[in-house]
Order: sequence, then structure tokens, then C-alpha cells
Amino acid sequence: MITGILSLMSSAPVASLEDVADDVLAARATAGDREALEALLRRHAADVYKLCHLVAGETDAPDAAQRTLEKLVLHIDRFEPEKGSFRTWALTVARNVCRDRLRRRKLERATFNRDGEERVQREPDEQPSPERLALARIDAGQVAKALETLPEGMRSAIVLFHVHGASYEEIAETLAIPKGTVMTWLHRGRARLRAALEPGEVGA
Repeated sequence: MITGILSLMSSAPVASLEDVADDVLAARATAGDREALEALLRRHAADVYKLCHLVAGETDAPDAAQRTLEKLVLHIDRFEPEKGSFRTWALTVARNVCRDRLRRRKLERATFNRDGEERVQREPDEQPSPERLALARIDAGQVAKALETLPEGMRSAIVLFHVHGASYEEIAETLAIPKGTVMTWLHRGRARLRAALEPGEVGA
């Protein structure tokens, strides 16, 4: 049943389920309807992949996204609609998968390349009064490199807000943090991204 992430992103939805609301599909999926589950995965596969790409990086994104799909399929019975939408839950699972991969990567770097790890963890200086970044106007490769300079939680908040259009409340739910922390991370994250994206900070 677990279809590859790229196949889900490129395949056409089942016509009979195309206009069915997420909450209806989720209810059917948790009751064992595999067609409804696959329709949900297909509908949100692109968002899952985009989050994995920007949080875990280009190399790890396909594996992270595929692992997310596997977890969604295996644990669909754990989805609780009263706590949020299926999309929020899917992105939460994706973020946790990426976080685990980043932790393992950090341990590997600490073991095999201590100097490199120290350089990776160095963060740009804070900038006063940060402006909201127009991410869509900046080269995607530059943005991805700049995002790598941010702590994982802050990076996820930036991606969820600017790329996925999530509200403060949805980000707080996805990252399991207070709304005030979301606002702080976004404020500081924008400043650090702006610093990293200044000429000379991020290589072409």
C-alpha cells in the first residue's frame, strides 16, 4: 500500500474522492478504508516533501518523506481529528522524522568531523528590526543553504509559516510549543535568514 513519495506527488487523484473533504477521508481511513488513506497521502504528499526538503535537506528529503508516509500508514489509527487536521498531523510526523535524521547526522558529524560540526553549528549574528522575507523572490538554493544555519525548531517554524502558510496556532500544535515561542522563533529566524542571505554570507 505504501506508494513512493514521488509517485504520489505525480499521480492523479481518484476521481470519486477528489472533492471529498479531508475530515471525511480521515474518518474513512481510520476505519480501515485504504483508498481513502491513499487519497489523503496523495493530497498532502507535496507538502510533506517540501517540508522534508527544507528541514532535512535535499539529500535526505526523499528518504525522510518516504519514511513519513510509512509512519502515516502504519499509525493512521493514532490520528485524532479533535486535536487538529490531518494535514497538521502529517506535517508533525514529517517534522519529527526530519528531526530524528538531523540528530543522527549531528552525532555522525561530531564523531567523524568535529571541526566541521562546530562550523555547522555557528549561527549568524542577530540583526535588529528584521523585515519579513519575501522567500518566493529568492533563489531556492540560497534559501535552503540559509535555512541550514538555523536551529531545527526555528527552521521548521519558518518553513511552516512562509512555505505552508500555517497559522501561529497550527505551528504551535505541530511543533508542540507555546504560541509565544512560535512568534519569537519567527522573529529571530527572519533576522538570521536575512543575515545569512546578505551578499557574501551564502555561496552561490
